Amino acid sequence: MRLFAAVFAAVWFLPVSVVQADASQDLVQDLVDGNVIPAYRTFEAKTGTLAQAVEEACAADSLATDAVTAAFADAWLAWAGARHVVKGPVTYFDRQFRIEFWPDTRNRIDRGLIALREAGGTPEIVADVVAVQGFPALERLIYTGEGAGDCFIARPIAANLHNMAAEILTEWTQGDSAFRNALIAPGTGAGVYLSYGESLAALMTGAVSSLEAVLRLRLKRPLGEDGGKVRPKRAEAWRSSLSMKLIQADLAAVADFYRGGAGRNEEARGIDAALRGAGETDLADLMTKAFRLTVETAATIDNPLAEAVADPKSAAVLEDLVVQVSALKALLVQRVGPALGIPAGFNAMDGD
Repeated sequence: MRLFAAVFAAVWFLPVSVVQADASQDLVQDLVDGNVIPAYRTFEAKTGTLAQAVEEACAADSLATDAVTAAFADAWLAWAGARHVVKGPVTYFDRQFRIEFWPDTRNRIDRGLIALREAGGTPEIVADVVAVQGFPALERLIYTGEGAGDCFIARPIAANLHNMAAEILTEWTQGDSAFRNALIAPGTGAGVYLSYGESLAALMTGAVSSLEAVLRLRLKRPLGEDGGKVRPKRAEAWRSSLSMKLIQADLAAVADFYRGGAGRNEEARGIDAALRGAGETDLADLMTKAFRLTVETAATIDNPLAEAVADPKSAAVLEDLVVQVSALKALLVQRVGPALGIPAGFNAMDGD
C-alpha cells in the first residue's frame, strides 16, 4: 500500500502532453474491438448458456441445479465484464436496469416476485415489471426461492437476459447504424459523436463510472460509509456469494479496457499504447502498476464480501482496496483524460 502511494505521488505532478489527433482513431478502434465488443460477445454467450440451463432444469421439475448455479455465476460475471460500457445499446429500453436492478433500496424486487407468485400467469407478466427482469431477481429464485414452482418466473427472466444480450451485441456490430460505427467514424452518417475526442470521452466515462460504482456501491455501502456499521446484506449478490468475484471482474474489465484487450505479454494497445506513443511513459508505467496492484489486492479477498466486511483482517484489505480504486479513478480523470486530449467536460465526472 505504501509503495502504491509513493509511486502515485511521484508521478502526479509530471507535465502532461496530448496524444496527437491521428492516434485517436486507432485508440478508439482498439478500445471498441479489443475490449467492448468481446465483452458483449461473452455476455451473449454466457446468458445463452444460462437460459438453456434454466430451461433444462425446469423441464426436469427443478431449478437450483449445479448447472444452473454455475451458468448463473458465469453470466453475471460476464455482465460485470461489460458494465463499464455506459453508452449505446445497453441504455436503450432501460436495458441496464432490466439486466441488474440494484441497489434496490425500496425492496421492489421482493415485492414484485411476491405479486408475480400470487398472480401466476404467463411470461408476458414478467416483462411488465422492470425490477424482476434481471440477475438480482433470478438470484432470489435460485438461492432463496420456491424451487420448480418459480420456473414460470425464472424461465422468462433467463430467456430475456439472453435476448437483451443478443440485441445489444447486434446493435453494436450489425448494419450501417451499428453503434461501433458511431464511435470509430465520428462525424459521419452514424451521427452520435462528432470527433474522436467525443468518442474517447464516451468510452472513458464508462471506465470511470465503473470504478465509481465499485467504490460507492459495491465496497462502501456494505463496509459502512464514514465509519458506520457494516451492512453485509448491502453487498451486491450476497445470496449467491458472488459479491467479491463481481468486484474482481469489474476491476479486471477496466484494466482490460485500458490495455485495449491486450494481454500482459502482448504488444501495447489501447490507452497504454496511446500514452506511450505520446511520450507519457512514466504515466503509462504508473497506470500499469496501479492496475496490477489493485487487481492483486482484490484477488486476496477469497471469502464472500458479506463475510469479509465483518472480519477485521479482510476489512482492512478492503479499506486498502477503496484507496487504490479511488486513486485509479482520480488518475484516469485528472491525468489520463487530459493526456488523451479528452474534452474538459470529462472532468465533471470526478464526483468524490
